[in-house]
Amino acid sequence: MGRTCSRLAGGVRFATVCLPLLAAGCAGPAPDARVARAQEPAISAATAAAGAAPERNPLRNAYFGDFHVHSSWSLDAYSLGGNRNDPALAYRFGRGEEVTTADGRTLRLRVPLDFMAVTDHDIWLGTVHLCLDEGDAAYDTPTCEQVRANDWFGYGDFEARGRVPADICGQDEPAMTADNKCYERARHQWHQVQRNADAFYEPGRFTTFPAYEWTANPPGYGHLHRNVIFRGEAVPAWGGSAVAMANRPERLWEWLEAACTGDCRVLAIPHNPNLSGGLAFAEFGWTPFTPELLRLRAWAEPLVEIHQIKGNSECYVGLGTTDEECNFETYYPVCEPGQRAGCANASDFVRNALKAGLRLEADYGVNPFKFGFIASPDDHQSLAGAADEAEFAARPVKFGTSGRFGAADQGPYGPAWYGDRADGGNVNNPGGLVGVWAEANTREAIFDALRRRETFGNSGTRIHVRFFAGWDYPADLDARRDMVEAAYAGGVPMGADLPDPPGGDAGDGPRFVVWAIKDPASANLQKSQIVKGWAETGAPAAPFALSGQQTAEQVYDVACADGLEPDPRTHRCADNGARVNLSDCSYPTDLGAAELSTTWTDPDFDPAQRAFYYVRVLENPTCRWTTHRALARGAAPPPSDPPTVKERAWSSPIWYTPAEP
Repeated sequence: MGRTCSRLAGGVRFATVCLPLLAAGCAGPAPDARVARAQEPAISAATAAAGAAPERNPLRNAYFGDFHVHSSWSLDAYSLGGNRNDPALAYRFGRGEEVTTADGRTLRLRVPLDFMAVTDHDIWLGTVHLCLDEGDAAYDTPTCEQVRANDWFGYGDFEARGRVPADICGQDEPAMTADNKCYERARHQWHQVQRNADAFYEPGRFTTFPAYEWTANPPGYGHLHRNVIFRGEAVPAWGGSAVAMANRPERLWEWLEAACTGDCRVLAIPHNPNLSGGLAFAEFGWTPFTPELLRLRAWAEPLVEIHQIKGNSECYVGLGTTDEECNFETYYPVCEPGQRAGCANASDFVRNALKAGLRLEADYGVNPFKFGFIASPDDHQSLAGAADEAEFAARPVKFGTSGRFGAADQGPYGPAWYGDRADGGNVNNPGGLVGVWAEANTREAIFDALRRRETFGNSGTRIHVRFFAGWDYPADLDARRDMVEAAYAGGVPMGADLPDPPGGDAGDGPRFVVWAIKDPASANLQKSQIVKGWAETGAPAAPFALSGQQTAEQVYDVACADGLEPDPRTHRCADNGARVNLSDCSYPTDLGAAELSTTWTDPDFDPAQRAFYYVRVLENPTCRWTTHRALARGAAPPPSDPPTVKERAWSSPIWYTPAEP
């Protein structure tokens, strides 16, 4: 069974994480050899500025970042949210500086980020700048006057229908030619995006990446947005927006493969599949599955954003699962018969995609949904990494919302666009953070971690989680001082495929090592779970089935706090009794654990079944941001929203594939 408050595993910065845990009462021993060997080297600003290469930790450090933040260069942020803060402010805020926003707010991130990328929308990259350029004829057009007055958002009228505003762009077609002023301005701005990222890059201290959001919106469906992240050493010329690519993701993958060559490295991260209108992981009507298309997708998209401001995309009760923890920050209701857009479909959710990927691999020889997990905020106020519940609730804004767009209450969409309800509730949440395990805080090391999927997502707090699997791990590996070193040497980390078992005999299956520690500024951990999905042969097809195979899933509690053990029938531990005082949002500090670890073997392992496993770590309950906001106003928490949440972290999966006969 799992252990709590055991020795801390390597790769965690002891000064910033371990000492607060011990001071809070974690009854563990002093730092030991496996911590000391995994220390992150101290990199001074002078050393970084001098260009000295940061030392690399072969056991890898945990770094936290944000791959989804918008500045005033995004039209929705500018015109809907009144954002006048450029990408430079986003980078300064992300690295921990105190900033004063254009509307006079003085803000500072509670804990600086280690890395980030500004991801402004591609479809408007030139539009806003033309409207702000007094020397261009577009400046005096009625559309630009409305843009500057926060009273125009041409998303539905132009970009989503494959057109652009003719009075600004000089034509209404999204042609990638010099005659299209918006395309030409976007090409210029793409160079500036790269310069901005380069200007704030400090190897060893703060890593930045050139990036943008590919903003596809097929008419009549949800969206198919991707954040496109370049490693930075070589970046191709601007290739056009999602509108110019007819809102078809395969055209993005094709362009990336053709344009990003030589030293160029890139990946695309689908986000908000929960809002895709059923298209995120299903076979598109215009693009039937083929081995080549699936190979291209698997190469281009090794990650998926599992959580952000506009809801959680892990799973949804009633859509392929009965897992009670899936009812976390849901955004849309389940679709009614015949409904597709503006509601939740089974093919919108990541766990279902992981299961579908097992079937696709059996049918086509490639798994396009072998995703690692990240999370991010999707903030539209240039406030990178601002995913804390209490801070999110406290942002001073008009008409009382702390939604993703910001302060403006003008324009045709009005307050309802921001998610506020009449009872004071709000459908949005603060979003999450990206976690990676990397050898150093550099572009190369972090990008390599993204590519190998050694990533994890957090719902807003900074839970650390590690996950390994191997065939010959000792039964007590999680308690050993050399846990991390031995786990790498004898197995694989999160994001990887298990190799064939030694001698070809899978026996009772692999052993999995799970380790997690809490965010020192948040509640204790309640439990660690392993989520398993597998494909069964010879069964009838299920909804969202892509072949003649059925899939299934099971959630196992594997390490529980407070001495609790899982029921062998349900695989769940009893509730530990942690509750929140809703009068002041206080919570118990004597329940839960600062650290959870275990070495676990799947009791239902079948060597003939394709399977994946990932870890979900849950905190004790804390107040949701809407409850913090209600208390600040002297009001009751809104009945439309849960008053509390269980903050959580998700590791990337590990996959098992039966050996070829």
